[in-house]
Amino acid sequence: MKHTLISLAIASIALFSFCKKDNSCSEPQPVSNQIRFDALAVGQVSHYISLSGEEYYSNEFDNFQYLDDTLRLEIVGKDANGYKVKESLHYVGDTHESLGWDKDSVFYYHLRISADTLRVLPIGASYLRSRIFTHELSQQGLPLKKITSPKVEILGWKTSLNYCECRQQGYAENYTLFGKTYDRLNVIVENSAMAWDGNGMTYAFSKGTGIVRFSTYGWWTQSGYGWDLLPEN
Repeated sequence: MKHTLISLAIASIALFSFCKKDNSCSEPQPVSNQIRFDALAVGQVSHYISLSGEEYYSNEFDNFQYLDDTLRLEIVGKDANGYKVKESLHYVGDTHESLGWDKDSVFYYHLRISADTLRVLPIGASYLRSRIFTHELSQQGLPLKKITSPKVEILGWKTSLNYCECRQQGYAENYTLFGKTYDRLNVIVENSAMAWDGNGMTYAFSKGTGIVRFSTYGWWTQSGYGWDLLPEN
């Protein structure tokens, strides 16, 4: 209940205003046309609220909190490489420690659908720069075809899949976030890099909703951060 009340309050604020640390605020930007992978179009915008989680290895799932950081993704163009996305971070006060680097930078990259897989392509560089799409994702892509088994639960900032330093996948049904219920989501848990002290990552997504949840976490700290999709206005 604590997290539900906090998340709803933050979501309401984040949808209608974005403030920098110096308290200069932009005009309200209601969300009405979110990014969806089955119908990408110029002008689509998705907003995400950040979360900070702890004790990834434990059986507890409620040890996380929402923060003031808000991520904005907007499709600003289309060319031969795909749909061009502008990614910007909006924050109040200090950001999560993992987001402090280039916190005022705006990143650009392309989204492309190929063979029922989402590809994220860097622009003007060999390495993808993004706070929600990882370099590993740019190499592997996200499968948009429905994953048929096993059925998993999204619990707090984790899933019901057992811990494994490997890649796992499944699907979630009737997942409710900020009052919106998602009928079916693909779930990818890519923790292979944790076998050599790297970071793991989790994505929950679908063709019709885009990314609903992203999180990343470290082997050493057992902590991490993530992004939850804010619902349409």
